[in-house]
Amino acid sequence: MNFSHLANKLRYKITKFSGILSKGLDKTARRFIQEAIYGIIDSQSVMLTEIGRQLESRVSLKKIEERFSRQLIKPEIWNHVQKSILSLASERVKERSLLIFDLSDLKKKYAEKMEYLATVRDGSKDGELVDGYWTN
Repeated sequence: MNFSHLANKLRYKITKFSGILSKGLDKTARRFIQEAIYGIIDSQSVMLTEIGRQLESRVSLKKIEERFSRQLIKPEIWNHVQKSILSLASERVKERSLLIFDLSDLKKKYAEKMEYLATVRDGSKDGELVDGYWTN
């Protein structure tokens, strides 16, 4: 197996996908989306420092993290990406498609004053009521 060819093909697909998601955004936003997608896939993390480490840039990790933070606070990026993803996904949903909704929870055993903390039913412990977050 030619790993170099596989890596180039994957990089191309990420670039193509990020281009579709970021179409219509400014250059810095497009670059951020491409680098974020690549970094998340490569690092298997959503932490900015972990994503930045995967970029293999000569720019310091601190500067990369600051640049990512500036992009993350732009609401127009998230609105645009959300609309793009919904548009792409809506083409795949047909009249007979099954949409399965899985309501789950995250238990926060030691949390006392976290934002949006709620009472959830812990599915792994006989349905005990605990502090945590609802997830989908």
